[in-house]
Parts: sequence; C-alpha cells; structure tokens
Amino acid sequence: MIIRLLVTAAAVLVAAGCGSGEQPPEPTVPAVETPKGLVGIDPCVLLDDTARGTLGLAAGVPGTDELGANCSWRGENAVSAQLTAFTSGKGLSDLTRDRDSSTSRVRLLGYPALETFTSRGEFCRYDVGVAQDQAIVATMRAGEPDSCSALQELLTVVIERLPATG
Repeated sequence: MIIRLLVTAAAVLVAAGCGSGEQPPEPTVPAVETPKGLVGIDPCVLLDDTARGTLGLAAGVPGTDELGANCSWRGENAVSAQLTAFTSGKGLSDLTRDRDSSTSRVRLLGYPALETFTSRGEFCRYDVGVAQDQAIVATMRAGEPDSCSALQELLTVVIERLPATG
C-alpha cells in the first residue's frame, strides 16, 4: 500500500513537471479601423520640410535596422528623431511582446500605439499600428518641450501622409 502510494505520488510529480510546452498567447492589440500602408515607402519622405523646420530637424538620413527601413534626423541641442517602417511580421502585436512595464497602451490619431518614455521626458518611443501587419516605430530625444509632445507632433504629420490601404 505504501509503495503504491509512493509510486502514485512520484508519477503525479513527474506529470506536473512536464508542461504542454505551449507558448503564452499572443498579445492582443486593438484592430486598426482605417489602415494605412508603409510597404515600399521611404520613411525620410514622411516628414515634410515644414514639420522638420517646426521641430528644428535637418534633412533625414536613410538607413535600415533589424525592424526595417528607417530615417534619422538630427537637430539643435541634441534633438534627434528616428522613424522605422516595420512591415514584416504581425505589426504592433510583434512589438507588444517585447515591451516592458514602463510602456503604456495609448491611441494616437485613433491608431493603437505603445508609448514608452523616461521620467524626465528626454526620450520617448511610440510604436503605432497603422495596419494589422504594419507599424511605425518612432523615437525622439529632446528637452523642451518634452520629447513625447514633440514626437506626437511629428507622428501626426507622418500618419496623415501615409496612403490608405483599405
């Protein structure tokens, strides 16, 4: 009887230690109601001269990183901004998976977004889902006004310039 009880207990412990190996569920993000397209677009053309002038940014420099095609701008007083067109994968869902606790879910011009910033406001990042499979990854380093306000201004221009896809 005792041996049978010990064998049963051991079997329960072994079974409990063997998980199903399932991955955690995909993060859910709100649907994009008015999709815009980023595929094939040079991020440097998304910020017009007027907006660059208002933000004090020089002409953009194109590049590419692990997320996709990007553009970087530099300005006075160490102000800098970067836009990346994330067009591979699952859009904002992929970007949500790797965010930390300092990230807030917000909406920007009606689009689902993630906002991450430092407490002093000198750095801000927005990941904006402009289609279910596409997102803009935007960062800004600034002082006054705080970087998130300046980045929201930049993104307003950028999102309005994107072509509708749906």
